[in-house]
Amino acid sequence: MDDLLLLQIFLMIYNVNQQTYLVGGCVRDMLLGKKPKDYDIVTEANIEELRPTLLDNGWQVDAVGENFLVYAVSKNHQQFEIANFRKESGFTDGRRPDKVEIGTLREDALRRDFTVNSIYFNPITSTFIDPNNGRKDIEGRILKFVGKPHDRIKEDYLRVFRFFRFLSKLGFEPDIRSLKACREMFNEAYSKTNPERVRMEIERMSL
Repeated sequence: MDDLLLLQIFLMIYNVNQQTYLVGGCVRDMLLGKKPKDYDIVTEANIEELRPTLLDNGWQVDAVGENFLVYAVSKNHQQFEIANFRKESGFTDGRRPDKVEIGTLREDALRRDFTVNSIYFNPITSTFIDPNNGRKDIEGRILKFVGKPHDRIKEDYLRVFRFFRFLSKLGFEPDIRSLKACREMFNEAYSKTNPERVRMEIERMSL
């Protein structure tokens, strides 16, 4: 991943709205001393209004996730995901939200799966925002769902299998409440998750 390209697009968005952060696995990996494989950017800026600026600077914009307030942007064969702060409601199919709206950073943090994936980092000011104490869990090497584990699982049943994959890949210990919820909901999750999605999670454990 080209760090200069990352800095370029981050600055482009940051100059529009300073409430812009890296978030998710890339921040977790940086705190673990690992090189991230990809980067997600979240911002208060109106994504649709960013489109002309991105196009004028040579970025390709894929709005396939527009209904979920997410754009995939690419340049020189490098891709980044840009999203608004979001709040979600209704999870009829146990996979994706029925409704996605622009939210606050706090609301965005509450919708994420694990505490270690809910840390926000501004590389310009080198500041972290950590609403769910994810850095503490990284230091303690604990994997924990954000909020109530059963609620997070019902939002996307694949999270049961992601929980075990992350335990395997990160070498973390499971939070007791999170592990208990995964065990209690394992059969339900297996029956309500597309087998192909489960297979992909299992395969990722060995990568």
